[in-house]
Amino acid sequence: MKEFQGTRAQRATAAIATAAVLAAGLLSATASNASSAAFDNRMSHVITQVKADPNYKKIPLDSTNDREWFADQSEALFKKKITKEEYVAEGAKHYPGYEASFSELADLLTAP
Repeated sequence: MKEFQGTRAQRATAAIATAAVLAAGLLSATASNASSAAFDNRMSHVITQVKADPNYKKIPLDSTNDREWFADQSEALFKKKITKEEYVAEGAKHYPGYEASFSELADLLTAP
């Protein structure tokens, strides 16, 4: 899988590709190369796990803004700028009925 590094536009493009492949809307990172590489590696793991879970409910990240919001929230959780609870609450607020999906993603993004 390609590493997802670069500008916001590149991240959004990567998100579209990932959403199409995964049907779950997962994507990329920003910041320093080391941090981006760690986030990219974690997202690759998350993608693998979600693809293997038949109970995972796809989050409908249909617009570029949706995908950028999701990427920003996921990266913030990964970098411990927000808590799992905040991540799940914000996700459920934006996507009512998808709390379980955000909860699963939160667990995968923060797993050791």
